[in-house]
Amino acid sequence: MKKILPYLFIVFVFLGCSQTNYKIQEYNPSKNSPLNYTHSNNVIELEDKSLIIDKIEKKTNNKIAIMFPSYTIGKYALEATNSVNTYLLNTNKNFKLYAYDLVVQNKKNILKTISQIQNDEVTKVIAMMTKEDLFYLNSIPNINKIQFYFPLINKFDIKDVDKLDNLNSIYGAISYKKQFEKLIQYANNKPLVEFYGNSGIGRALHSYLKNEKIKFIKKIDDNNGRYKYFLENNSKLNNSVVLLNTPIVKSSILLSAINSQELTISSILSTQLNYTPLLFSLTQKHDRKKLVIANSIGKIPNKLEEYNKLIGNNLSYSWVNYSTIVGVEYLLNGNLDIFDDLLLENQQVIFPIKLYKVGNNSFKLIK
Repeated sequence: MKKILPYLFIVFVFLGCSQTNYKIQEYNPSKNSPLNYTHSNNVIELEDKSLIIDKIEKKTNNKIAIMFPSYTIGKYALEATNSVNTYLLNTNKNFKLYAYDLVVQNKKNILKTISQIQNDEVTKVIAMMTKEDLFYLNSIPNINKIQFYFPLINKFDIKDVDKLDNLNSIYGAISYKKQFEKLIQYANNKPLVEFYGNSGIGRALHSYLKNEKIKFIKKIDDNNGRYKYFLENNSKLNNSVVLLNTPIVKSSILLSAINSQELTISSILSTQLNYTPLLFSLTQKHDRKKLVIANSIGKIPNKLEEYNKLIGNNLSYSWVNYSTIVGVEYLLNGNLDIFDDLLLENQQVIFPIKLYKVGNNSFKLIK
């Protein structure tokens, strides 16, 4: 199957190449030749190899679009588009999928793209935008006729969100703020120490802690790669709980440095940022023995998860891909019934938050 799927996705996966340019994928399941696979000696073969051609037809009832700034979000544009395609193929229903590449998210490109979406009469859009231009989007004429799902935005991170009164929108980003609340509760009133990265996500995570009492704070940038000088003989770290707000590579170096200093740290806590299987290849087991990580990726329908794995998309560790799938489900069906641990409250998807110990080779649920 792994050999067959890349050829299928030559037909099914695409990206726009320039501003306001876009591609369209059409799929219509044949009533006489459903998309079925049969297993034979561990190889999965198509029952009807002419089916690929039969799927591309001119008329379809379900239109959905995905728009993204490829320069800004890079690989996530391709991964999210693959996730949408996989979901739609899994439903075995008619659909037409439009992909619009903003290239760079700015007012000019947003206006051009929305104009094209309106001309194409698409009313359901996965918008992989950040929150900075939402108020401009809100001012576009007739924008309320388009239903948006924003997988990268949490409603409660938007200042003056009530003024976005023209947007017909659902927000689908996880809540790092809620993850911190659960992690700090787990710290059980022990003194807190924070290490955060000098990047957009690092600074954003740092901002969520501005109202917390932090005993020692250190920004980790490229100029202090030797961590010994601020770890060695630092009494503020004794019996503390470290909040690790650095990406996986820097986190792995920090974990090794902390362990080598034999510091009396109580525990090391991290958000979704470090919920990745890369931990097991980049760190030694004794370096991560005190590490606890929050995760908001909920239960995924087995069939959908398997299809994504076949094309290299792992929904279990990518909250962006996971949220995108959640958005397609809502836009097409008006509910989240297939995700039995999700809620929708006041236009925001509410994700579960669970804490995991990082074991020898797996994440172990603790709370």
